[in-house]
Amino acid sequence: MNKMKILGLIFVFLSMILSLANIFSVKITGAIIGIGVKSSLITIFTLVFLFLGIFFLGNLEKKVSNWVKAAAIAGSIGLIAAPAYHARKDKLKKRTKENVEINKEVKVVSPYMTTQGRFERTYRWDKILDEIEDKYELPRGILKGLVMRESYGDPLRLNAMGDGGAGLFMFQPRTAKAYGLKVHGTSDRSSADKVHGAELKELVKKHNYDYGKLAVIDERFDVRKSAEAAAKYLRDDFKRYGSWDKALSAYNQGKPAPNASETKHVKAVREYQAYYNERDKKDHKYSTQKTNTKSKAKRQRKR
Repeated sequence: MNKMKILGLIFVFLSMILSLANIFSVKITGAIIGIGVKSSLITIFTLVFLFLGIFFLGNLEKKVSNWVKAAAIAGSIGLIAAPAYHARKDKLKKRTKENVEINKEVKVVSPYMTTQGRFERTYRWDKILDEIEDKYELPRGILKGLVMRESYGDPLRLNAMGDGGAGLFMFQPRTAKAYGLKVHGTSDRSSADKVHGAELKELVKKHNYDYGKLAVIDERFDVRKSAEAAAKYLRDDFKRYGSWDKALSAYNQGKPAPNASETKHVKAVREYQAYYNERDKKDHKYSTQKTNTKSKAKRQRKR
């Protein structure tokens, strides 16, 4: 057996050993498509050794090299590709389940455009929004009122004008990224982006409006993460302008209007906030589902 053949077989053998090590002792091979850094490095070395092996084996007699190369390629591809596909699929399934935090006891029965319909859809996320309002010391119900105004309580809603806004809080790409959210596509606009809007429309159709999958792809669709971002945004603007009405106005148009409290947007959010708080407090149908009443009682903050 000549040196070229020995080197070729050694490299092919090493590539297969690395594949097996990656499958059984790291995080499953295939990190090159997004599983993990350590696994990605092993996958890269696997491919390097494989191609080195093929290069050296290429100098063997055809009757030997063709069989050996075919076996090496088929074996390595099988070891790398199949586990990669299944690992990615399993990971997505796991994250999908983790992302669905919904109050299944709430029944959405009212028409979409009505105030009660907005309330019912928003109330599905009540526990999450409660926690985040507490965490960032926001006025009671302000996030819920904003959700009712912006998206009707629908986490997969896209801006009706197709301008690129998405999710419960209708974040535009640049603002979402500034507050730590992962955004699908390459848009970096803070204003209308029709191209991005069309991309989002295709995205939600492609995934058949699957909340779990879409919340992983674009975190504006993730209820908890987008609510965290919105809370930080409102808190920052409150500190900047000294008024929650001005913060709400700035949320809507970048800078607060001179008469922020009288603008259509701020009035609507405040009306929805009051409606939500009143129904949340008095309506037996919803108040009996509360899981955070102690926290609610403590948060009697000023508007």
